[in-house]
Amino acid sequence: MLNLPLIYKVLGTLLQLEALMLGVCFGMGYWFHETHHLTFALPALIALTIGTLLRFFGRHAENRMGRRDGFLIVSLTWIVFSIIGMLPFLVGNYQPRVAAAFFETMSGFTTTGATAFTDVDALPRSILLWRSMTHWIGGMGIVFFTIAILPNMGGGELKLFSAEATGLKIDKLHPRISTTARWLWSLYLLLTITCMGAYFLGGMGLFDAICHGLSTIGTGGFSTHTDSIAWFHSTRLQWIATLFMFLASINCTLLYLFFIKRRVRDVLHDDELRCFLAIFIAVALSITGILMYADGIDFATALRSAFFNTASLQSTTGFSDEDFMKWHPTIWLILSFISIIGACAGSTSGGLKCVRVLMVWRLTKAEFKKMLHPHAVLPVRINNTLITSQTARTVFVFFVVYFILIMLATFAMVAMGLSLLDSFGLAISSFSNVGPSIGHLVGPLGSWNVLNDTTLWINSFLMLAGRLEVFSLLLPLTPAFWRDE
Repeated sequence: MLNLPLIYKVLGTLLQLEALMLGVCFGMGYWFHETHHLTFALPALIALTIGTLLRFFGRHAENRMGRRDGFLIVSLTWIVFSIIGMLPFLVGNYQPRVAAAFFETMSGFTTTGATAFTDVDALPRSILLWRSMTHWIGGMGIVFFTIAILPNMGGGELKLFSAEATGLKIDKLHPRISTTARWLWSLYLLLTITCMGAYFLGGMGLFDAICHGLSTIGTGGFSTHTDSIAWFHSTRLQWIATLFMFLASINCTLLYLFFIKRRVRDVLHDDELRCFLAIFIAVALSITGILMYADGIDFATALRSAFFNTASLQSTTGFSDEDFMKWHPTIWLILSFISIIGACAGSTSGGLKCVRVLMVWRLTKAEFKKMLHPHAVLPVRINNTLITSQTARTVFVFFVVYFILIMLATFAMVAMGLSLLDSFGLAISSFSNVGPSIGHLVGPLGSWNVLNDTTLWINSFLMLAGRLEVFSLLLPLTPAFWRDE
């Protein structure tokens, strides 16, 4: 049976956290006299009230959490957070469409970075800060953050973590998952502050540096300007963004081992990191060559744009320096390819993740060899860890479900009148949590506000499914989930 009091307790704590976040934005709006008091005060009050009531109902909860409890908490958290998180846009009348306001918030928490605002420059600083904060909290995971600050839940921490980051896990640095969470969040905070400082020293104003730092490390992509990074017209800032988007693409555990523990050898021998680096460099150099010889762009500009856009889309951050739909169509295919793959597992990026791609590649090679040598024993390993049949089956199922949902979403949007290119690009952008879309209707610098409500709801679902890696969202929708064990 579901442990409802414990579910109430955890959800209540999470909503109190969201109320605190809304309170910070309320303080900024009040200080600068930019927003009406109710814009953030009312959502914060709602979140605090519901959170307090839930904690009251869960005050006698047993510290016993099953897998179903974890999956349900995670699914409900992301949905409820987005429902309350959209209220500032509606109350302040910055986005009057409910579907668009929910889409904007879901895009923020899932670190997709696709926006339904047509003029970001006109938004007050409190709203811009709220958008960036959703990126930062959602980047490492709403529930994962709570694991770092909640007291012992009697083994529930691992259940929650497993539900929010299904499939391949972040390597534990400590026997207690809560301690691991604190260490990784400390590194996350340190990296964010460093990124903010680099942006500020690179020429950004303090507020822009704070918002872009939150968006970069969270691999979100929300900017304080409609033209994104291109607004600054700064080569220096583009290279700074490229560096930190690249760092945010790497498994958090590897970053911890590299910067804190100084275990450089262990990091450099990581199979997934090598795979990610190979794809990243190959793609960046390929795009550089195409820009030079097909589009006539000089070497320095081509190199900068290639590395920036490769880092932006493979990390699924989604910052834009220009409209890449004006480039050679071959680049569109390459960018779609890396958007689907994504970066490393255990990072804040979306997509399939390089480790899954590497695993499928090695399993496929082994299967071909098995056809030639039926009696051979061909174990497949990643980082000297044997890939079990269960792990292989889970990964292949994930691939199948991923592409089925992409195809179904593409079909639905084509049926509603969108072109095939636009529909496919929007589906990939949402499910991989990338942000910029490969297409002409929206494009990398366009607003998703041109889409109808149904299309926005479909893409909101895809963003959540991609962020929770499908299973955590779909399992509560199955009848078997609600049957008593």
